[in-house]
Amino acid sequence: AAAFGRGAPPRQVVGDFLDPMPVADPVAVGSVAVAVEPVKSTETGALELALQRNAAVLGANHPQTAVLRLNLMCARFRIARDQGDTAEVTEALADLRDATDRAVNSLGVHHPRALVAQANLASAEFELARVRRSAERARLALPSLRSAADRTATRLGADHPHAVIATANLASAELELAHLDGTRAQAQRLLDVVRDASMRAVAALRDDHPAVRSLEEQRRACEALLSGAGPDPSFERGYASFADAGRSLATSSPSGARAGAPEWPAGTLLARLRETSRQELLGLGTAVRYAPDREIIVQDATDTHVFLILDGVVKVLVDDGSGESAVLTVRVAGDLVGEMASMDHRPRSATVVTCGDVTAKLITSAELHGFLHRRNDGFVELLGVLDDQLRWANRRRRDFLSHTAAERVARVLAELVGAHGRQEVGGWVLGIPLTKVELASIAGMKPRTAEKAFADLRKAGVVVSHLRRDVVVPDLEALRRFARL
Repeated sequence: AAAFGRGAPPRQVVGDFLDPMPVADPVAVGSVAVAVEPVKSTETGALELALQRNAAVLGANHPQTAVLRLNLMCARFRIARDQGDTAEVTEALADLRDATDRAVNSLGVHHPRALVAQANLASAEFELARVRRSAERARLALPSLRSAADRTATRLGADHPHAVIATANLASAELELAHLDGTRAQAQRLLDVVRDASMRAVAALRDDHPAVRSLEEQRRACEALLSGAGPDPSFERGYASFADAGRSLATSSPSGARAGAPEWPAGTLLARLRETSRQELLGLGTAVRYAPDREIIVQDATDTHVFLILDGVVKVLVDDGSGESAVLTVRVAGDLVGEMASMDHRPRSATVVTCGDVTAKLITSAELHGFLHRRNDGFVELLGVLDDQLRWANRRRRDFLSHTAAERVARVLAELVGAHGRQEVGGWVLGIPLTKVELASIAGMKPRTAEKAFADLRKAGVVVSHLRRDVVVPDLEALRRFARL
């Protein structure tokens, strides 16, 4: 059976292919200007000499020094990778990580070469997983590859050579794992992405450019992998456990992740879509899993990927800048989160935090846009979801004008319990780990008002405090009557 890390798999393209940076003092520094060009593994000595001279003349923290250090560490990493020694690759990756941190601090996080450095680091992490023959580590490296592809495309433009390289690296990595999992259709779609990146690189650069040659090698390796040509990529018997671990982490479909669930929750994007469109959307992206209380989207961040929730619940909250935060809403399995930044490429408007364990698909902005272009019903149903979210927000504003604090909390609680709650002995429970303060913040009130509002609800008998939960609703209809719904 096919498995990860053997044979001649698609290599990640690692290196800085941007034009050389101008040198501050050409007379003193000499040949430093050419040192940032991609080099052969036998030419690291020239890079080392250039780095020493540049650091002596311009300083260890000068941007030019940072770029030279990055190129040297990239060259050393490629040598270690080609030799296949795990210890040397691990050490080279640590040096590359340090050089990347220095470059980001020196150049700024959005500088083109800082973006390239972060993309190279993500690719190197994936290469280490391959050297170790660990599909599990490879899957953990995919979110970084996705983030790198998003950032470079957003900041440099989708047709910039390094954006093309980052896209190809992501697609080739996903293709290799899709081939491992036996998802042939997804692997074939990813091969089209790799081929497109190769053609775009030829259009943007000359045929003999190092980046073009590297992408062509990557494309041929991907084609060989899917055609079954070339060396047998099977694991040796001693490494079979890695393949088993990788397969056990894969989330193949919602039917596997949500065993026994006949359908997706009403009103979610997955529930609205036609079956063919739903299956195509589920086939996109990378399966990821998060522990409770993890921030998977951060307010004001500039990344643009989205999460399709497959199992679990997340809460969406905003920070006012002074340290106070308020929960806006919750999202459940079948919902898409992060779509606003994906559509307008503006900073994130809110933070998304997991409520318990969450399984999701991480989908790039480019993948989502492609899906919406191909599937008209996907575009229409996403607009429907956004319309529902806007109406929810408008109801909260209207409640603020015409209802008491206790009534506003009761209206929020009744809607959430009606949509997501479950009936147990003693009444209805929300089933989502939200505190009383968080529930009240959805209704637009501050913590000091929340306790009084819940005291009024307890006096009215529509809410009961419970040691194991924040609230229990003994009679849902009574709660609705209290809320004037």
